[in-house]
Amino acid sequence: MPPNKDDAPDNKRPYLSSAARKEEILDAALVEFADRTYNAVSMERLAECAGLSKAGIYAHFKSKEEIFHALLERTTKQICDFQGWLPDEDLTLPELVDVYLDRLYATFSSPATMSIYRLLLAESARTPELVQRWHNEVALGLKERAQTIIHRNIRRGVIRPGVLTEHFFPLALAPAVLWLSSSMLSKGNPSISLVQLRDAHRQLLLELLQPQ
Repeated sequence: MPPNKDDAPDNKRPYLSSAARKEEILDAALVEFADRTYNAVSMERLAECAGLSKAGIYAHFKSKEEIFHALLERTTKQICDFQGWLPDEDLTLPELVDVYLDRLYATFSSPATMSIYRLLLAESARTPELVQRWHNEVALGLKERAQTIIHRNIRRGVIRPGVLTEHFFPLALAPAVLWLSSSMLSKGNPSISLVQLRDAHRQLLLELLQPQ
């Protein structure tokens, strides 16, 4: 399939599949939304930053709202894709905790995560309907999948039921989210390193989840 001329204003950009071009647009949008605000960024500006014509960007996304939601969905799945968190085989509690934290902290150490978190905080008041849509369509699904995994391992006798298991999604994320907020407020100089936090986070989860 030949490249769409509207995808390359100077006709020199290499051809990319639709999925790859969308990722390129989202990368450019993340920078723009983080540097400005949602309301200050136009589709024309996003097209320019992605190196596309106006028709080129509309060939992949119908609106700025759709781009914003795609950013939220992409980053949230990177942070907490619980469908891939638990392997098929049965694991011990330390193994479960390590798999969870490895995936979580690999994502939280990414500059893209910092940018999208800053964007969420900045735009929650200006565009509450977009954040609510993300919550309803993405976050609730992740929460349900997390609880399914936790309850399965309670039945196996690997995890002790308690307040943490009843509200696992928000409570288990809390240390990493607090670190992210602290890092933003301190301009990248939090009081504890990410490595130190991960070690403390691991010990906390093991103590709270260990069967008696």
